[in-house]
Amino acid sequence: MNILVTGGAGYIGSHTVLALLEAGHRVVVVDNLCKSSPESLRRVAELAGRAPAFVQGDIRDRPLITTLLHEHHIDAVVHLAGLKAVAESVANPQQYHDNNVTGSLCLLQAMQDSGVKHIVFSSSATVYGDPVFLPYTEDHPLNPANPYGMTKLAVENALRDLYRAQPDWRIAILRYFNPVSAHESGRIGEDPHGTPNNLMPLLAQVAAGRRESLQVFGNDYATPDGTGVRDYLCKLPRVLDTHK
Repeated sequence: MNILVTGGAGYIGSHTVLALLEAGHRVVVVDNLCKSSPESLRRVAELAGRAPAFVQGDIRDRPLITTLLHEHHIDAVVHLAGLKAVAESVANPQQYHDNNVTGSLCLLQAMQDSGVKHIVFSSSATVYGDPVFLPYTEDHPLNPANPYGMTKLAVENALRDLYRAQPDWRIAILRYFNPVSAHESGRIGEDPHGTPNNLMPLLAQVAAGRRESLQVFGNDYATPDGTGVRDYLCKLPRVLDTHK
């Protein structure tokens, strides 16, 4: 298949691109590089033995996206492009709605114009908001508590409305919680620009000596020691036995 990956130079994007290349697909990446680096794609090419096509551009540029869909005969889109910092979304909600919602609608319109009707959308567990019950299931009420989560839910709703109107679309929505870890080679992983907005890259930077300490905030949570608790799912690197 010919697959367009938006935001493919990012953390989740680079791993997705590598997996698609290893599965034999032809991959085109479009990324504006506002939060990522083309270095990740160079390393992906080293690991895969071949490189994805890369275009530096923005999903809000509908003519560009339409051109890419046509020129590369795209069959499906994996939509990972989006701003994702909760605190930043609270401070600048307009930027998040413009980038995440308007950008997604431009992408969907370009797909519609090009006859491409297969999409995987990178949403977030943030759409659930404060838990009504645990563990979360897909039936949990959707009530995001911040602009970032609201933008993700807005795109989910647009996709649901699109499917109701045109059931020939094939749509998958992925709601991540706290994705962590890196490729087993150590060549690609999470290394955000500036101050990380997630715990694990902060922890990794302290371990690597790039930061002096890790700050823990809050001491009145309903946990054994009062500090916050997070659950993580990660793929552990393969340990090589050098004695064999």
